[in-house]
Amino acid sequence: MTQPVDFSKIQFGAIFVFHDPRNWALDTQIMCDVIQGIIGGSHETNHTRKPVDLVFCNPDLIWQSDFEAPRMGQGAFRVAFQAVFQASLSSTAKFHREQSDVLFLQSLTGSTYPYIQFGKPTEATYNFAEIMLKHRLQGVPKSSLYMVGDNPESDIAGANTAGWKSILVHTGVYDPHRGPPSHQPTHQAEDVAEAVRWALEQEFC
Repeated sequence: MTQPVDFSKIQFGAIFVFHDPRNWALDTQIMCDVIQGIIGGSHETNHTRKPVDLVFCNPDLIWQSDFEAPRMGQGAFRVAFQAVFQASLSSTAKFHREQSDVLFLQSLTGSTYPYIQFGKPTEATYNFAEIMLKHRLQGVPKSSLYMVGDNPESDIAGANTAGWKSILVHTGVYDPHRGPPSHQPTHQAEDVAEAVRWALEQEFC
């Protein structure tokens, strides 16, 4: 059976946001508590406690679902969290732990919290993907790497920076009726099937 755990006695070294949170308020509160040592920092003073690493895995502000308009993604949650964290630091001067004389002083800079960003269009994400592709497909040149995506800000921007060919499809975030894309792709296609056919034609025709 699952045993109860006292998280106040467990030291946390990092927070990983792997997917779009469902409960933004609860997740923001827990993240702020862990970063400030309210959770998992009971045995250390503010001067000895190491900063908690914060890692986000997807910077997309919006994404496309079956709904008629784009939905907010993990990038939007990151922006919301940073706004709350900045406001909470600006309004909190001291934190007293119960049953202790230790005083936690928060650095009232009103600043956002430093974080590490992975996911498209970050360079590390495309570098890792390229390593994996070349490992599985021996001898494949960079000129034969294609990115098919619906978001100019992430899919196309990342592929262009990485030196890949980029294909922008019209079945997701990007709507061609709203003007040209913010990042110019190598090619545009109506859907993924058309994009794949075009890529194969470039390689074998």
